[in-house]
Amino acid sequence: MDTRGPSPRPAADPVRQASRKRVIDIIRERGPVARVEITDHTGLSPATVTSVTADLLDEGLIRLADVHGAAGETVGQPSRGRPRTLLEIEPDAGFAIGVKLSLDQISATLTNMSGEIIGTDLTQAPIDTMETADIVRTTADCIRAVVTKSGVETGDVKGVGVGVPGYVGYPEGDVHWSPLFDASPTPFRALLEAEIGLRAHVDNDANLIALAEKWFGVGRHHSSFLVVTVEHGVGMGLVVDNRLYRGSRGLGAEFGHTKLVVGGALCRCGQRGCIEAYVSDYAIVREASIFDGGAAAAGHRSMRDAMDALIARADGGDANVAAVFRRAGQYLGIGIANLVDVLDPAVVILSGARTHSAKAFFSALQGALGDANEAMPRPMPSLEIHPWGDEIWARGAAALVLDEGLV
Repeated sequence: MDTRGPSPRPAADPVRQASRKRVIDIIRERGPVARVEITDHTGLSPATVTSVTADLLDEGLIRLADVHGAAGETVGQPSRGRPRTLLEIEPDAGFAIGVKLSLDQISATLTNMSGEIIGTDLTQAPIDTMETADIVRTTADCIRAVVTKSGVETGDVKGVGVGVPGYVGYPEGDVHWSPLFDASPTPFRALLEAEIGLRAHVDNDANLIALAEKWFGVGRHHSSFLVVTVEHGVGMGLVVDNRLYRGSRGLGAEFGHTKLVVGGALCRCGQRGCIEAYVSDYAIVREASIFDGGAAAAGHRSMRDAMDALIARADGGDANVAAVFRRAGQYLGIGIANLVDVLDPAVVILSGARTHSAKAFFSALQGALGDANEAMPRPMPSLEIHPWGDEIWARGAAALVLDEGLV
C-alpha cells in the first residue's frame, strides 16, 4: 500500500459538485430511476440532469438498469411510447472501507458501491491507552488487513471513512476531544492519510450510524430522523431534510454532553452533569460499584464483560443494580423527550451496544417517554431499537465515503 499519502484534492466547481451529489443521492435512494424522476426529485433542470448522468455513466459510477422481469417484460415502464432508460448505482465501480474505533478494538469493513459487505477485519487492542502514533499504525494495519482479505486492488478503493467517539471536526478530520486520544486537537485524518496513502474521511461515530440508516436503513423512508447511540458513551446523529446535520463548525449534535444535572456526576469529558455521566456503560459500572465495593468493575476483562454481568444481575433480581439501570433509562428517556421537543423528528432510532440492556432500563426509558407524551400536544415519534453490532458502525463509515467521495 502506497504510504506517500493521497494526491492533493483537485479543485472542483462547487455548483457542479452539488448537482452530482443530488443526482447520485436520488439514484442511490430510488434506483432504478429515470432521468425525468431525477429532475422531479432534485429540482435540477433536465439539461443539467442529462449532463450529470452522462458524466457519471462515462466514469462508470452508474449504469443502465436491467429492469426486465422473469417473463421478459420491462418492469416499471410506461405501457405506451418509448421505454424509459432507468439508471442505478454501479456496484463494482469501486470500494469503500469503513472503520470504527472503540475503547478496546478497531473494526474495518470493505463494501462495494451498493453497500454490500465484501470483507471485514477486527483488531483487539487497548486503544484508549495507546499513543496517537500507535493508534494510527494499528488503524492502518487493520485497513491493510481487510483489503488483503477481500482480495481487491488498493487502487479500486475510493476512500476510507473512520468513526471516532467525541468532538470531531468535519471535514478537516481533527479530533478536538475523544476518550481515545491523549492530545487535542489531534489531526487524525491527516496522520492516517499519510500512513495509508488513501483518502480518509473522519467523523463522529454516531454520525456514521445516521448515514448507515440514511443509506441502507429506515432513514430511506424519512427525510428527518435522529439516531441516539448508547454504549461506552452517548452520541447522536441527526438527519434534517435528507442531510446529515453537523453544525456550523462540524461539531454539532453532541447529545451526550448536554447537561441534565447542574454540578452533577463527573463525565469523562471533564464536565459535570452530562447525560453520558448517567447513561453510558462506564457511568452504570461506576454507580453499581458504590453498592458492592467496586466489584462491578473488578474481575472483568473489559467494560463489555462488566456490563453483561450487571445486566444479568439486574434481570436476576438484584434490586440495587436494577435501580442503577432504572435511573439511567429514565434520564435517557427525559433526554430523548427534550430532543423531540426541539427537533420534532419523524422517528427516533436507538442504537449501540445498550440496545441489549436490563429490563429495568427499557421499562424506565419507555415510562419517561410516556410521561412526556401525555404532556405534549402531539404524539411522540416512534422509537425504534436497532441492535446493530460493530459492523454497522463501519458500514456507516463506508457510507460516509460513498456520500462524500463520489462528487
